[in-house]
Amino acid sequence: MLERILTKQFRDSLKATFKDIQQQQDIRDEKEFAKDEQRIKEQLLDTVDPFPQDVVFDEDFLVGAVDGSGNDGLALLDDVRVHLFSTACVILSTNTQSSEPFTPLDDTRIEECLGSSQPHLETFWYTGVKDDARRKMAEYIDYISSVSDPLEIVMPFFRDFTRGEIDSWNDLKDSKYAKYLSRLESIQNLISRVNLTNSTIHDQLRTISEYAAARKILDSSIRPKYLLLDGAMSVFIHHIRNYPSMPSGFLLREMCTRARKEGVILCAVSKTHTIPFAHRIAQMAADVFGETSKWFCQLPGSEDPGGGLHITQSRTYIPPMLAVPYLFSFSRDNRPSRIDFDRIWWLENIFVENDPIATRENEKALFRELEYMSRDARWYGYPVPLAVAHEQCKISYQDIRLAREICWDVRQEMGMDERRMEPQRTDFNL
Repeated sequence: MLERILTKQFRDSLKATFKDIQQQQDIRDEKEFAKDEQRIKEQLLDTVDPFPQDVVFDEDFLVGAVDGSGNDGLALLDDVRVHLFSTACVILSTNTQSSEPFTPLDDTRIEECLGSSQPHLETFWYTGVKDDARRKMAEYIDYISSVSDPLEIVMPFFRDFTRGEIDSWNDLKDSKYAKYLSRLESIQNLISRVNLTNSTIHDQLRTISEYAAARKILDSSIRPKYLLLDGAMSVFIHHIRNYPSMPSGFLLREMCTRARKEGVILCAVSKTHTIPFAHRIAQMAADVFGETSKWFCQLPGSEDPGGGLHITQSRTYIPPMLAVPYLFSFSRDNRPSRIDFDRIWWLENIFVENDPIATRENEKALFRELEYMSRDARWYGYPVPLAVAHEQCKISYQDIRLAREICWDVRQEMGMDERRMEPQRTDFNL
């Protein structure tokens, strides 16, 4: 194989592929971006006005963050797959009055409030060949999210999606969703996606584990001003039923509702994302505001003044349903990041109808605080609480090797057949 990779034929094949991308994808995107360029520059892009380095807030505030990690191949016993999930919750204080910004809350207090040690580890298994994936997933979701009644997580989506027209189960009975009521009454039936691959199952349960951890913060006596999540606020919709195809979509909307009720600003931050022309928007910001500028740029949807952008019209889930995304950059050394806000919260707290100046002032105040929490030299330009949560929860290759060794030891202690534990290809020296 190495000899084939080193040939001129392989290099020519790569050139043809990249040329095809340039001719089909890039040219089309350039034409779409040209239609949006002036609007982005004049209406959607603006600078952040940073707080002074020695600022002392009249009232310091708490910032919470949740991140997760995992591995979908901790162990394999014949057709049984064992997954590992890790989540971490951190709470930090701006603490400007004590000159020690972003001091973490004591671990003991966090454990007392959240009811579990940090980081938190869970395992999950299913066979994948006995059609047990949905049942096992439902059992795990029910356990990890502590959902006593599925309607608790179903109704918030419909309230937000219909802007309050559907407010109760009785309203659902009188709506176009009436024929799906039986499918909304159990966690297992909320898993309506047809193809449940191993990676799909893992990603879904990892996301739900993070949402469950965030929900514990919202349910606790801790009241952070901000709660940061790693990722985006995307909700994947069933193309026929017109509601989330997986429980995570319902859980996300329930979490947004809970955050609004508790007065917590919920933010989902993505280091990697699929926002087109992010690099061009960053260059535009550098050209307009200067190379060292800190900036943000709203990515409007069809409901916003002026409608959505041409560059996102053919992109799936941009903007996400019921969310408002922005690009932002607080450091020229990093590529732009994406941040999503709950649209219902945004309409109530940021957007001012028929007053773009007031809306912009609200945006600038929001990003000013986000920039302040992104000044740690170790992760400059990225929110410190999320970075700390990531450091706590990440599972390295070394961690996985050690966990697999412990799996081996435990199974030997239990007297399990060693042949079930060996990779199947070892029999054939592959």
